[in-house]
Amino acid sequence: MEDVKWRVTCKRFVGFLDIMGFKDRVMRDSHKKVYDLMKKISNYANFNSNIEWNPANKNLIRTTLYSDSIIIYSKDEEPDSLHAIVCTISGLTEDLLKEGIPFKGALSFGNMSVDMKNSIFFGQPLIDAYLLQEEVNFYGTIIHGSAQQIIEEYNRVSFIHEYNCLLKKGRNKHLTIGPMSFFIENDEVADSDNEEILNSIHQIRFTASGYIRNYIDETEKYLESIQNNNKKSQKK
Repeated sequence: MEDVKWRVTCKRFVGFLDIMGFKDRVMRDSHKKVYDLMKKISNYANFNSNIEWNPANKNLIRTTLYSDSIIIYSKDEEPDSLHAIVCTISGLTEDLLKEGIPFKGALSFGNMSVDMKNSIFFGQPLIDAYLLQEEVNFYGTIIHGSAQQIIEEYNRVSFIHEYNCLLKKGRNKHLTIGPMSFFIENDEVADSDNEEILNSIHQIRFTASGYIRNYIDETEKYLESIQNNNKKSQKK
């Protein structure tokens, strides 16, 4: 797709996802195996940025991969762009967790330059998202205050869950973006996807010890919180 429909610099949403344990993979696995993994992650990112929540092929989302980082940009600050980037991260979360690929991420908002032609990417929201994901102590994506304000103004945004997140310096309530199947109740396909995600997270225990297991425990608690919240909502 051509870049002419995108302004290089404007207010937009930026997601930063960090693949955990990447340095260990590079040291432990063959170069080809790591490359194949990155291609799989790239395919997931591209797929989730180009399906039904990107209506009429509006070209609302761009993604880039650099080493162990997935960076996701929205076209602008409009509601369609917010919806598209949240859905992209939600779908990508589901795919990564199914594959047992641990990650942590953040979504922010602000003035950002995205110059695909010249490979120039900079702005405060990229810095904010990077710094915030560094604090996250579970597998998932939390929302920076800059983006939370816009989300609350737009009111109804799918796949958002408020959670008392475990961060490096304690717990704080944040809006988060969860895997989409966990927001769907009474659906056999979604239930199967949920079970697959939980099994994949559990399998990580057999390759991790020490503090890494805290991430697994917290992720399981987080996903349980989403399910419990959905059940409460259905009873109202």
